[in-house]
Parts: sequence; structure tokens; C-alpha cells
Amino acid sequence: MFITVHGTPTALEGKEMGIWREAPAARVTNLDGSQNVIGMIAPAAQLLISIPSLKTEVCSLGARKFNDLIKEFKKLKTVMVTTDEPEFVREFVEREGIDSADVVIDSARDFGKKYGLLIGEGKLKDRLARGVFVIDQEGMISYMEIVPEITDEVNYDKCIEAVDKAANFKKKGHDHENWMGV
Repeated sequence: MFITVHGTPTALEGKEMGIWREAPAARVTNLDGSQNVIGMIAPAAQLLISIPSLKTEVCSLGARKFNDLIKEFKKLKTVMVTTDEPEFVREFVEREGIDSADVVIDSARDFGKKYGLLIGEGKLKDRLARGVFVIDQEGMISYMEIVPEITDEVNYDKCIEAVDKAANFKKKGHDHENWMGV
């Protein structure tokens, strides 16, 4: 897959993901240095936000905007993933009051490779493309967007609509009334 970086076609490395495919487990690093796994089946729906660099205006704006948009979703695990240096990210999170999401580092580029977001060439080589993945409680990708031009923002409205559906999803079980023949 290709995106553009300031109009220049740029290849992405890793697996190409799709809607209703199983979300892969990816190892990331928490800001305290501990390891964590995101993706796959989880007790709550997940929103994974891929951020090229919080040092840029578009990325920092997007992080703040998502932080505000997701506050109402109590049954949602939100993770913002970047490749920025941990010290900078810690300072950004504190300064900007990012409190509705975990912000993690893709230090080994595991997330980038497994979700097909790793920029493979140019001045942003080994950074992540901008994108979002909504994963339902059954571990399936119910919505995804990889932004075609890295300087553009994601479609917040469509993403939040998908988050609402995934976060308020009721698992299918047996319907007691139907089972009883009522």
C-alpha cells in the first residue's frame, strides 16, 4: 500500500489489514518502559490511533481532539501509538492533559508492521502512517482508515460513529425469551 508524504508516493510496510479481519496482537512499550500488548480480543472495544509524530501540528491536534471526542465512551480502550521518544511523549501527555487514552511507543515497530502502517522509505522511514482502527470485543476490525496524505487528518465523524457502534455492541448469546418459547 502507498500513502503520500507532502505529495510524494511512499510505500508502507507490513501486513495489509481489512474490515472484519481479526486484529493482530502487537507489542508496544508503555511510557514507564513496561511492555504491553494491544489488538486482538479484549474485554472492551478498542480504538487504536496511529500517530506519526506528536511533534507536528496535525498530530498534536489529532491527539487532543481524540482525547476530547472519546471521553463519553466508558466501555472503550483507546491507545494512541507513536514512534516518538518516550521523554517527549511523557511531557506532551502531561502538558496537553491527555487522560482519555493510553499513549504508547512502537519501539520495535511491531504495531507498524502488523497493521501495515510502517513507512518504508524517505524522510519518515520507520515512522507510522496516520490511521485509526476500531476493534470490537470479539477482536475483529470493524472500522479502519489509513489517511492517504500524511498531512491530512482522519475522518473523526466516521471514526466516532464506528466507535459508538463497537463500544455499545451487545454480545450475542442466547435470548432467554426465545429459548423458553415465549
